[in-house]
Parts: sequence; C-alpha cells; structure tokens
Amino acid sequence: MSKSVLLIGGTGTLSSAVLQCALDEGYDLTIMNRGTNNSKIPRNVKIVIGNFYNLNELNEKFENKKYDVIVDFLSRIPSDIERTYGLFKDKCKQYIFISSACVYKRDKNDFPIKENSPKPNELWSYNKEKYQCEKRLMELSVGTKSYYTIVRPYITYNDERIPLGISPSYKYHKTIIERVKSGKPWFVWDDGKAITTLTYAEDFAVGIVGLFLNDKAKNNDFHITSDFRYTQREVVELLFKKLGMPLKIISVSCHDLCKGLPEFKQMLIGDRALDAVFDNSKIKNAVPQLNFSVSLDKGLDKIIDFWTKSSALYDYQFEGRLDALLSKYDNQIKYIKYPNALNNSYLLYLMYRYLPIKVANKLRKWI
Repeated sequence: MSKSVLLIGGTGTLSSAVLQCALDEGYDLTIMNRGTNNSKIPRNVKIVIGNFYNLNELNEKFENKKYDVIVDFLSRIPSDIERTYGLFKDKCKQYIFISSACVYKRDKNDFPIKENSPKPNELWSYNKEKYQCEKRLMELSVGTKSYYTIVRPYITYNDERIPLGISPSYKYHKTIIERVKSGKPWFVWDDGKAITTLTYAEDFAVGIVGLFLNDKAKNNDFHITSDFRYTQREVVELLFKKLGMPLKIISVSCHDLCKGLPEFKQMLIGDRALDAVFDNSKIKNAVPQLNFSVSLDKGLDKIIDFWTKSSALYDYQFEGRLDALLSKYDNQIKYIKYPNALNNSYLLYLMYRYLPIKVANKLRKWI
C-alpha cells in the first residue's frame, strides 16, 4: 500500500514540483488549498478545498483523516504553526515545515553556511517570522505522536520564473524577456557583486521527497539550496546572452532602489544584497540520490522556451516604476509596446512612471 502525503498548498513554485516528484515516487497525494489555481492538478491527486486560516473549517475537512507525511508550505508566522500543527500533530507520522534559508545571519565568517550556523537574520521581518515558526514547531512537537522536519530552501525557480530577486510577479516574467529583447536595460544593485545561490524547483523536490519518512529527518533540519552560485551580475549577463542581446545593465545603488521600489527594501537589505553560500553536505548525506543537475544555463533555456510558447502577460505597472528609477541613470529609456500587449498598456505605463504610486493605484480602478 502506498504511503499517503498531504501538501498544504500544492500549486506554488515549490509545492507543484514536490507534488509531481512525489507522484513519480508512488505516493498517494492529497492537496489542501483555496481551489483558485487547481486546473493543472493531475486527476489522481485528491483535492481538499479549505481556508488555511479557518481552524473550524479545517477541523471539519480533516476529521478522521490521517497521513504518513504532511508538508506545510503555507505557514508564515507562529500563529499559523500553532493552528496547523495543533490540528495535524496526531494525524501524521512526519510534519515537514517549509521554512527559509533566509533565517541564517549570513556573516562572512560563517560561510559556507551550515544548518547550525547562527540565526536569525533580523534585517527582514520575513526572516524573523520563519525562524519563530521553527522554534514554535519544536516546542509544540514535544510529547506528540508525530515528528517534525524543517526544510529551508533559498532562491528557487522553475520554467515560469526568472530568478532575478527583484522583478514583476511570477506570472508576468515574459515582461523581462521582451524588455531585454527590445533593447531596454535591466539592473543590478551595487554593481551586482552579491553572490546568490539558485535552486531549480525539480532539484529541490528530489531532496524533500527523499526526506519523506527518512529516519535521518526525524526532528531534524536541512537546507536544500543547490551548489550553483552566481553573482547577481552573472545572472543578468547570462540572460542577455541567452536572448542574443548586447549587455545593457545599469548598476543602481541600494539607496536609490529602496527609494524607487520601497516595497522591496526589507528583502533587499535583509537578503538580496547579502552573499548566500551554503554547505549542502547534510541533505546529501540524508538523501544520497539528490544531484543538483539544473544549472542556471539549463534553467534559462527552459524558461525562455516556456515563455516563447506562452501567451503574453505583461506588467506595465512594474515597467513604468522601474523606468522611472532607471531614467536617473539613462534618460533615453521610453515606453515600448511588447507583442500582443493590451491596449491600455501605454496608459498604465505613463501613470506608474510619472505619478505617485498612491495616485496611480486610485486611477487604475477606472481603466
């Protein structure tokens, strides 16, 4: 009889890759989510539609249900762990919490980072919240029938996501490709010297599925972050090369970037502007079959192929705001209509390039 697995989530960058890998390994899969993005879920996967934040609803949906493994992709703050683990602690053998490798402090003298390296990185609220979740999970697990496993991914990507750190939301990444192909510049911060580690989602999935019911995973923690490291500039340079375009890269100071795109400030200062170099020996020891096989060179080929075949979705809100920022370095940047862009793209672009964002957001309702 196959082992049963519940994925809390199931359609994100990581969870969809884990779902497919687990199916390939013969697990009996169930996912629980809001049901808004399940059209591509394989028919042999059971789906439970539920509100992650409503404990009464979850209790009703999962009454008398038990699983061998539960993987929690959604918990962000300690109260999430208290709610979900409180419900599922006696309904599974293993509870896997997807935390983040952003929790490590990332001091230079700690590189390469190991699982016992200092935590947390207090420069970003996300880092602190994920670490608080880890600690709360360990406290709650004492005396329960299940055991926990903490997994920390770093920057991950798949065929739809270009791993640039600061970019439009994932479903709009064709914007980046057409921008580069049209001859417009992209950017790096502080000369692009920060070292990043990038993990293709399917490689990550092999690692985490290999931890299912693995004795080495009992009440243990692992990061799964790949062996592929690049400077931020190298990532952008390779994208231009893959698209056959001459380099057109603007180096923006962190100060200007935070001022122009303030919603990215904490993420930039608390993560993307810091080096990220990890030691993956612990996960490789626990999961010997794990082989990080997809380099950025291969990954970008997959991404470009995907978006070449996909319908256009462009984020002209981000385009306008980015060009407003980069125009301080290059005053020749202007609007370009990308293939099959909507008719309102020019108006959106003008609003977000030249108006305060609060004003642009109000006006957008009328377009």
